[in-house]
Amino acid sequence: MGEPNTAYSALSPVAPATPFLSSPYDSFRKLLQHRHLVFGLVQRTLRNRYRTAGLGYVWLVLEPLMLAITYWFLFVMLAGNPDEMYPIWVLIGIIVWGTFGKSLTGSVTSISSNSQMINMAYFPRIIFPFSSTLSNIITSLGSSLVLIPIIFYFDTPITLHLLWVPLGIIIAGLMGGSFGLFFAPMNCKQRDVEHLFRFIVRAGFFFSPVMWTAEMALERGNLGEMALWNPMATPITMVRHAIEGHALELPFGVITASTLFLFACLIFGSMIFTMSESKAVKYL
Repeated sequence: MGEPNTAYSALSPVAPATPFLSSPYDSFRKLLQHRHLVFGLVQRTLRNRYRTAGLGYVWLVLEPLMLAITYWFLFVMLAGNPDEMYPIWVLIGIIVWGTFGKSLTGSVTSISSNSQMINMAYFPRIIFPFSSTLSNIITSLGSSLVLIPIIFYFDTPITLHLLWVPLGIIIAGLMGGSFGLFFAPMNCKQRDVEHLFRFIVRAGFFFSPVMWTAEMALERGNLGEMALWNPMATPITMVRHAIEGHALELPFGVITASTLFLFACLIFGSMIFTMSESKAVKYL
C-alpha cells in the first residue's frame, strides 16, 4: 500500500456535528465568529427595505408618528377617550408587538427565504434567523425615537427608567426570533408553517396588551391577571412604564414567567434548530 494522500487525509467535515446540549453555546460562538456576515445581512435587509423610498430611513420615525396622530384623532377627538395618553399606549403596544411578530415570522422563514445563498456555499445557518431578528430590532429601535417628542409634549418625567425602552424592544425581538427557531427547519419541508404563524401573529395582537394595558387587565380581577401571563405583557408594559417615568410594575409571577419563556426559547430553540437544520435544507 502506498502512502495516504495527504490532500484527502487533511480534509475535515464542513459542518461537524454539534452535541445537542452544547448547541446554545456553539450557536453563540458561531454568531461571534461570523459577526461580519451577520452585520452584512442586516445592512442588506435595511438597505433593501428603504432604498427605493425618497425619504429613506426617515420612514422609521415618520410612520409611527403618523400612527400616533391617527390614534389621537380616533380615540381622543372622535371617541372622546378621557385618557389622552391612551393613543400613546396603543402606539407603544404596536411597536413592541411588531418587533415580536416580525422577528417571529422572519425567523420561521429565515432558511426557506435564503435558499439560494444556502445552496451556493456553507456557513452557519443560525446566522439567518439571528440577522433577521437583529434587523427587526434595529428598525423598532429607530421607530421608538418618535417617543422623544411625545415625552416632551406630555411633560412626562425624564428618568433613568427610559433605559427600559430599548431593553423591552430587544426582549420582544429575542422572544420572537428564538421562538421561531423551533419551526424554521419545519418550514423548509412544509410551507404551511409560515402561513400558520402569520395567522398566529395577527390573532396574538388581540390577546396581547396592545389595545389594552396591564392596569386595565388588573382591574378585571383574576381573569385579567391571567391575561397578563402572556409573555409579551412584560416587554410591552416595561416600555409603557418607562415612558411614564417609573420601573416595571407587574406581579412577580408574570415577570418570572416571561423571563423563563425567553430563556427557554433561546436555549431549547437553538438546540432544536441545530439538530434539524442540516436535514431541513435538503428540501430547499
